[in-house]
Amino acid sequence: MIISFEHVLSALPTQLLDGLLVVNVLSVKLLPKAAMLRALPASCDIVCSHPMFGPESGKHGWRDLPFVYDAVRVRDRHRFCRFLALWEEQGCMMTNLSCEEHDRLAAGSQFVTHLTGRVLGKLALRSTPINTRGFESLLALIDSTSADSFDLFYALYAHNPNSTEQLTMYAQALESLRAELLAFKGDVPAAVTR
Repeated sequence: MIISFEHVLSALPTQLLDGLLVVNVLSVKLLPKAAMLRALPASCDIVCSHPMFGPESGKHGWRDLPFVYDAVRVRDRHRFCRFLALWEEQGCMMTNLSCEEHDRLAAGSQFVTHLTGRVLGKLALRSTPINTRGFESLLALIDSTSADSFDLFYALYAHNPNSTEQLTMYAQALESLRAELLAFKGDVPAAVTR
């Protein structure tokens, strides 16, 4: 879990990690990168990675699902390539991104997805006999995001410096749309207004 990462990292017997490859697979990257560089021996290779799927979205296989990685500190290139090959062999789409770029992009995609799912969940929407495909997609979004823990949602917000801006922009966009709706007069045909 993101929230307990630094605690778990500090409990590792660093003397046993000498010369090893240490990889994290958390949903945020800047926090673990900084923590690993601080806590792990200089002899450790460090890779920050993020399989952009979870138990629900990856339950039918990983083919064509994105796997993001950043070789933060890698001396043993052969071992690093073998690690990447494990994911490539499962059909993952491999994407090399810096931790900074990952968190910037993830705030606008992963965090906003979870935020939208949780906002819609607060509306207590339920399936109806007249569901549209779009509505079915919204229900699926609610199901997939509510299946994840609130700890994960909070960590996507609190430990990605870009998420605060996304939350502000989301609230502003909602208020802007609300104002447009309230101000709209529309072109109502004369026959309808009688």
